[in-house]
Amino acid sequence: MVKKIMELITNASIDGDDGILVAALKLLKNQCNLEELEGDYYIQLVNMISLVKVESTKALLIETIVESSDYVSGNEFLDEYVRLLSRGATNVEEAARCLGAFTAAGSTNNEIFLQLAENLDHEFAIEILVSMGRSKWGDVPRSAVIGAFLLIVHPLCSEYAHISSLSFGYPFTESAVNDWAWVTPKNTEKIVAKKIVTPKEADVLVKLGGLLRSNVNLSLRETKKLYAEFFEDKNPFDVIYTLPE
Repeated sequence: MVKKIMELITNASIDGDDGILVAALKLLKNQCNLEELEGDYYIQLVNMISLVKVESTKALLIETIVESSDYVSGNEFLDEYVRLLSRGATNVEEAARCLGAFTAAGSTNNEIFLQLAENLDHEFAIEILVSMGRSKWGDVPRSAVIGAFLLIVHPLCSEYAHISSLSFGYPFTESAVNDWAWVTPKNTEKIVAKKIVTPKEADVLVKLGGLLRSNVNLSLRETKKLYAEFFEDKNPFDVIYTLPE
């Protein structure tokens, strides 16, 4: 079956028929044993990358290639795939699957995290990271504090908390709430002194901690307000990676 599909892909590529090419790639990716995609078949697909001009088709091509047993992790494909992601060439589900294949081939979780954080719209990046469901993203400064904060106040993180570990260690929103230590100004003195958070950020944490300690069920309006106060329209990833001076 792989042989016949590869012949179809070759002919579609020569004829410039993107519709047939996409259909054949999807069939290859979703209906075939990609362990058979090796040797000449693998090389054939790799050589097609520079020839394909439609960005969504190129993304699909990379998504297929990285699931081959012949693929060995390299930044070239990852860089190109993230560039395509930044241009909306594929959806969250396919991106999560493909990035998982990148890690299976040798890319680290931290490499993936950095690539998404630095190159994608932060809402899109968060959605992909949540969908990937990984628990370890490497050494991310301030992640323990800001990860828990996001899990409590960000609707997307809360909604998918049961299938994700984006919170860097908290599998459920309740876990982050129960472990929330920053309920008074004194509790935040150490993390301010260590420059993990700024005094202004600490004030927001204290405010959230006070509400949680009072067993208040936070409304969407309240969580949005806390989120806005903490990040001030800045990309959350920029905040996580930039330690206070």
